[in-house]
Amino acid sequence: MARRAKRAALVLSALFLAGCFEGKADFTFNPDGSGKVVGEILFPTRPPWLPVRRTFGKSETPPPPPSPEDEMKECVTQIIKRSSGIDAWKDVSFERAADGRVRLKATLYFKDLAKVRFYPDDRSRLTFGPDGTNALLLILSRAKPVTEPPKPSHPVTPEDAAKRMKDMRERYAQTKAAVTIELALLKVDLAFHTPGMLEEARGLEQQGTTLSYAVEGPKIAQAMDAQMADGTYLKQLILAGKSATAKDLMNEKVFGLKGEVWARWKGPFKARFDYQAEADAARKAQPQMMLKLGLEKPRQSSSPATAPAPAPAPAPAPAKDTQPPTKKDATPAKKPPDAPSTKGLPTIPMPDPTKIPVPILPF
Repeated sequence: MARRAKRAALVLSALFLAGCFEGKADFTFNPDGSGKVVGEILFPTRPPWLPVRRTFGKSETPPPPPSPEDEMKECVTQIIKRSSGIDAWKDVSFERAADGRVRLKATLYFKDLAKVRFYPDDRSRLTFGPDGTNALLLILSRAKPVTEPPKPSHPVTPEDAAKRMKDMRERYAQTKAAVTIELALLKVDLAFHTPGMLEEARGLEQQGTTLSYAVEGPKIAQAMDAQMADGTYLKQLILAGKSATAKDLMNEKVFGLKGEVWARWKGPFKARFDYQAEADAARKAQPQMMLKLGLEKPRQSSSPATAPAPAPAPAPAPAKDTQPPTKKDATPAKKPPDAPSTKGLPTIPMPDPTKIPVPILPF
């Protein structure tokens, strides 16, 4: 039993790496849904930000471990290359924080917030754009439609329900310590600036023309404890044939954003910035930025297979004399080939590697 609990704790500790994540993001939107976000995140140099290293057999010699600097660069490269829905990156910088995590700062441009996937998250969390009328709508979470109470697939006796409820709470207790540790540093602060007049908002704090939303790990842990202590909630899960694990509860609290969180703005609307001009300039400067940060290697120009032969020297003019010209043979003699020489070869101009555009995938 103790071994199973320890294994479960280790697995959940790996699953909840988001708990060591801190971030803040400032969003600015235009009426057409395009926008930019100026953000800063803190994250550890380990999976999923750092790729999992393969194991080596006894007969293999593993390569030397990467330096902390190389690990940091690899993490940042993974985020930039594996995030999607982003038109361009700008003002990217990163450093080691005092606690050993990586601090990454950047400005991102996007045309549709719903299509943005910021690695390692593979789901869209936010949407913004016209609501089909004359308003703009930002959605973090909307209330789910009310449905009929779940019907059990087979009759559940009070004894069965009590036993399953006890099992759920025991499994949660086995992993609670690991989850609480991972959630201790989780903190996300979001701010939103839009081009219209606020009409209505739910679950967001208003400060002038700015709306904000915050997620804090310790509060999430408290909410998870409350859910696990709620017998009515657990009974609903049992009747629906579902389970309640720490992973399920955390997904609901962190990613599901339980409750309504949204805002609506009305016109007239005016663009807050020139998206096309800023995004185009950032996209053009991005390859040079990646090279300068050491996140891309300069492309090497391939050398020609054979060097061009030197131009033949002009034949000397015949000397003047008084002898009459001799009759030329009908078949001219073949000129012996020149001996190869490496002197006087023309120089081949090499392109400046810092000016070679390097595409950033998968954008």
